[in-house]
Amino acid sequence: MTEQRAYIRPAPVVRGASVAERNADCRIYRVSGLKYPLACRPNQDDPILLRNIFEAEEYRLPIENFNPKFIIDCGANVGYSVVYFANVYPKAKIIAVEPEEVNFKMLEGNATFYDQVTCIRSAIWDKETYIRVVDDYNSTAGFTTVETTADDPQALKTTSIGRLLEGSSFDRIDLLKIDIEGAEKEVFEADDVHDWLSKTAVIAIELHDRVKRGCSSAMFRALARYDYFLALNGENLIFIREDMIN
Repeated sequence: MTEQRAYIRPAPVVRGASVAERNADCRIYRVSGLKYPLACRPNQDDPILLRNIFEAEEYRLPIENFNPKFIIDCGANVGYSVVYFANVYPKAKIIAVEPEEVNFKMLEGNATFYDQVTCIRSAIWDKETYIRVVDDYNSTAGFTTVETTADDPQALKTTSIGRLLEGSSFDRIDLLKIDIEGAEKEVFEADDVHDWLSKTAVIAIELHDRVKRGCSSAMFRALARYDYFLALNGENLIFIREDMIN
């Protein structure tokens, strides 16, 4: 991936258009270094995500000879991070979780060429309950989730990282990517957080204290029990348990 850079044209500015209107324009993009094309909405945040992931390589890890077997992508959006992982780690089994309906359809389409990817329409939470997706920022890269009841017409059943690990055939998470727009506070404050955190080798996370106060403190309190090495790449904090890598 490093030698073959991706070149994506910038998105035009669309003022006053709703998310639904901007969703309507979806095109096929060819990205250098990738065998298969990707669906992209040029009037949405998709081109920015493409550049961040394939040009800036914000999920490139500072680890030599890293060969993950199991990856969970929490907040997979339209699947660009999933495709990046599938190309860099072609032998890894990947679970991709995304709650927003249109993003999820694009995720399924972009991941369709990669047999090792399983897409789940759900939201990561601290327990099994119901949430609804909220568009606070008129942005397809910034949907948030709030807890609701089963009788809400927009209710979507949640899942948890622990449940995803339990339902897999693996005994650990080699790489956990988290970009869930503030729900990381609930995730790291969950009663079962150490059940899966103790079995996680690498975490790549974007924190959202601007969306929900307490995300960072909840995460650092949970991680304090473990010996993680911290690296930065773009907006992501990357935590590495070197004892689980070597």
